[in-house]
Amino acid sequence: MTSTSVPIIREAGQGETIYLSEAMYQIWKATGETTRGAADIWVEVVPPQMGPPEHMHARYDESFLVVKGTFLFKAAGNITKVSEGAWVFIPGGIAHAFRNSGTENGQLLIETFPGGIRKYFEETSALLMSEPVDQQALERVNERHGVVFVGPPLAEEGH
Repeated sequence: MTSTSVPIIREAGQGETIYLSEAMYQIWKATGETTRGAADIWVEVVPPQMGPPEHMHARYDESFLVVKGTFLFKAAGNITKVSEGAWVFIPGGIAHAFRNSGTENGQLLIETFPGGIRKYFEETSALLMSEPVDQQALERVNERHGVVFVGPPLAEEGH
C-alpha cells in the first residue's frame, strides 16, 4: 500500500475512468492506495433506467451521494426514491441495488470503506466490455472480491 502525505484535489471530470458498459462509467477520485487504505471514492455516471443487479459485499461499507438525477435505492428489502443531495449509507453485508429513475444520465459520488474495491471494478470492466461476456470468469472475480449477486437489477417501478 502506497502512503500519501499530501491532500488529494480532483476537479470535476478529473480522474481515471473505468467503463462498466459503453454508457455507464466511473471517474475515480481516490483509491485505497492514495488514502492510506481508508476509502475508495469515485463518481459513477449512470444512464437512464440503469443500475447494477442487487448485490452485497461483506468487506466494504458503501455510501452514495446523489450528485445529479433521481434514483431508486433498494437496501435490506426497502425501496426508496432519492434525488440530488440525498445521501445513502449501506453497511457491509447488506443486499442493495440502485437504478437511475430519470430520463438523463445521473451521477453518484460513491465511497467504500475501507479502500480496496477498485481492483474489482478494473477486473469486471475488462470482462463486461468484451463480447460475449465470460460469465464464469465474472463469477470467479466476484468470488475473489467477496461480491455476491442476490437479485436482478431494480425494475422501472422499483420491484
